[in-house]
Formats: sequence, structure tokens, C-alpha cells
Amino acid sequence: MVTTVDLGALRRDIAALSERNALEAHAPRTAFDFGDKSIDAMLSRGLQRGALHEVFSTKMNDAGAATGFVIALALRSAGANSPILWLEEDFAIREHGFPYAPGLENLGLDPERLIIVRCASPQDVLKAAADSLGIRGTGAVIIAPWSNPKCLDLTASRKLLLTAQQTDVPAFLLRLGATPADNSAVTRWLIRSAPSQSSGASAPGHPVFDATLIRNRQGMTGHWILQWESDEHVFRQIEPVSGTVVSTPAHRPPQTRKSATG
Repeated sequence: MVTTVDLGALRRDIAALSERNALEAHAPRTAFDFGDKSIDAMLSRGLQRGALHEVFSTKMNDAGAATGFVIALALRSAGANSPILWLEEDFAIREHGFPYAPGLENLGLDPERLIIVRCASPQDVLKAAADSLGIRGTGAVIIAPWSNPKCLDLTASRKLLLTAQQTDVPAFLLRLGATPADNSAVTRWLIRSAPSQSSGASAPGHPVFDATLIRNRQGMTGHWILQWESDEHVFRQIEPVSGTVVSTPAHRPPQTRKSATG
């Protein structure tokens, strides 16, 4: 089952771990790759683990694809069986529902590893994110403030980046209902849904993402059709499914929903 905790409990856990964190403060930074030779060769050493990575859905109806891509990145970057924290505003359950345990399992994420923290405001989301990133040994932190809150500015994102670097814990900003703005993210991704390829006998195929890396402070950018193979926790680059599709603007800003908490 998915675990949900409150912010106070999370802070108490962080305080209990502060002594251990001080002893581990000088551990080296590491990187993670995609598991696909062609992509990994282009990205050289892969993506920095202790960094801030930002993921947008190209359109509102691609929010599920962006969420799945973030979970895949978290699994790729996190240590085996390490906890993955998901931080969002408390109204989010009304906006896009509660994570579906069988769906998480289909992506390769054991729901027991997922800890969901719901906060009253976007400011609390960012505070809890900084606290969570300060716990060395956390597998990954997914930060999902809705839309474009004013508090998510260059200073706040810089704080998240520095904390992630200090503990080598990956931070993923999931930007649903948002448009890109200046911040300290090391990479920025635009994600679209893409048709999966059946594994035979009309059975559903692996999840497929149309992924565009539009910012990479460490190297090259690019565009790939990526298939996520959940059993092995690897990405595979595939050819797009042929057929006629309706053209849509690649950078059309989604409609935003303003949080009652700002």
C-alpha cells in the first residue's frame, strides 16, 4: 500500500537522522544513466544524481505521461529498495487523484517504497522537499507543486539544488499545469504521451514516452522515443509508431489552475 505521512512526522524523522547526515556530509557525488547505449553515449557520464531535474507535460492530457516518466527516472536513479518521497499540495488528490498501487507496480515501483507527503501550501511543499533532500539515503524526492507558485523562484530552486548536491539525493520537479521559467534545474524535460508497442496477441506493451531534453547544464540536449521496461528498470530507444497523427503545438502553454493557497 502507499504510505501517507504528515509534515510534522517527516520533520521528526529528519531531526532523528541529523547526526548520521553530519557524518556522511563528504560522500562523493554520483550519476545515473538510462540503460540505453545510444542515449548514454550522448549524455556522456549520465545525469547527476545529486541534482535538480525538471519535468513538464507538453499538454494537460500528457500529465500522466510526465508523472510516469518522473517515476521511471526516480527508479533509475534510486538505490534498490530505498524510499521515494512524493511531495504535493493537499488539494492535489482532487485535481488528479491518488496514486494507483497496481499502476505503480506496472511501472516497477513497489508501493511500499512510496511515501506521500501532502502540504497545505506550495511553500510547505518546498520546505518539506529541502528537509527530505537533507536525508542522505533517501532514494529520490519528487516535488510536485501545482502550476507556477511565486515561491518557486530562482532562490528556492537554488536551495533545492544545493541540498541535493550535498547529500547526493536526486530531486525531480514534476511541473503539472505549469509553464517553464528561469530556475536552477540542471535538466529540463518536455514529455508527451506516445503509443506503446504490443508485446503480442494484442497484449499491452511497455510505457512509451516522447521525451525532449530542452536544457542540460552538463552537456547535450536531444529528443527520443523512450520505452520504459519496468522489469529491468531501463529505458530503450525505439522508433516511433508509424501512422497519421493530428499535429498539435509543441509548446502551447497549458491552462493553469491557481491554488487557493497561492
